[in-house]
Amino acid sequence: MEAKFVGQLGKLRAGWQPALRYLTIIAAIAAAFYSLLLARAAHLFALDTQAYVAAAARLVPYNADYTARLAAWRPTERDTLLRRAVALNPWDFQSWIQLGLSTEMQQNNAEGAERYYLRAAAANHMFLPKWTLTNFYFRQRRPNDFFRWANAALQITPYSSDPIFAQMWLASQDAARIAAAIPDRPRVLLQYAWFLSNARQFAAIPDVIHQLILRVGNAEPQLWGRDDLVASIEDQILREGNRQNALAIWTSLRAGGWIRQGIPNVQHPLTNGDFRIPFFRHGFDWAPADSSCSRVEQVSNAGRVRITLPGDQPDACVVLRQYVPLAAGKIYRLTWRTNTQDPDGRRGLAWHIRAMPQKIAEEIVSGDLFDSSGAWQFRAPASEVAMLSLEYNRPKGYVRAAGTVTLESASLEAK
Repeated sequence: MEAKFVGQLGKLRAGWQPALRYLTIIAAIAAAFYSLLLARAAHLFALDTQAYVAAAARLVPYNADYTARLAAWRPTERDTLLRRAVALNPWDFQSWIQLGLSTEMQQNNAEGAERYYLRAAAANHMFLPKWTLTNFYFRQRRPNDFFRWANAALQITPYSSDPIFAQMWLASQDAARIAAAIPDRPRVLLQYAWFLSNARQFAAIPDVIHQLILRVGNAEPQLWGRDDLVASIEDQILREGNRQNALAIWTSLRAGGWIRQGIPNVQHPLTNGDFRIPFFRHGFDWAPADSSCSRVEQVSNAGRVRITLPGDQPDACVVLRQYVPLAAGKIYRLTWRTNTQDPDGRRGLAWHIRAMPQKIAEEIVSGDLFDSSGAWQFRAPASEVAMLSLEYNRPKGYVRAAGTVTLESASLEAK
């Protein structure tokens, strides 16, 4: 009995095998045809003209991308095509945005546009829907929603954040409210500090730099703009004569371990007067100013600076400088120690004090470095910040100085 059943099953299988082969061939042909159809539609779509995209949409009518693209060439059918696109693909956030723009701008329907924009944000959590909502709420003058979505856009933006910052300052002049909407992303904080510097909103910068330093810590601060962006901001604020904000930034840099230099004050304005900390070259520290004037070599372990005048330097140039906070009208005493390999008479080196900003045009000059006793007393100019500089000016009747001067210390104190 069992053998008979097996035999019948074998005959049945043999009978079906040709049919199965035919079905497999038909399915393969159908799949190949469908693949060719899809390839043809994709080729037509890539040509990106109205006629070709329309042909692609006819070949594959359920492709939301083809339908959405066709809407760009058919303004009278635009909304219908876009609605068809999102019906085919609810995750088509760009079509939701286009529907929102059409509803807002052409139909003047802000409530309906908002629903479309929010659908786009729900479908896609990346930058564009968030930025679209930020702009929408800015146009609608809804500050609470605007700042919420501006924060969301800044949380993930891969682009420059300046357009968002600019809108924030157009929406509100309240620096604290804007700061509350800035996310705690080091890259965004640094961009915001630079934006504020360019916008001359100096009072808002110290808190941003402080937050940046807290967020980053003191591991490799040069990677987070210490030596270029932050340093440039600090120098710009000092050039403006803004002592309070410059000192606030300097204090944050010191407290966060980004610099080792001390914090100056109007009683003791000079930092790094023993020359043992490598020059930061910005802010309240020494900076060699003009490489064509001299070669300045700091010997940190010995606490000295070698200044070599080549003999072909310009007739007037700045050798070394440092911004210092001063109390206007107060008497100060600068003292220094030098050593020279060639003590021959006047060399043209002298200390200068210039008020910041330079439009004040107030300058005080010491006697020649080697004609003096290593001390100079002066009354501070009418500014909160000044630039103390060691400068070379060729005296009349003398050839250009050549030789090496070693500056061993400098100190500045209020009387």
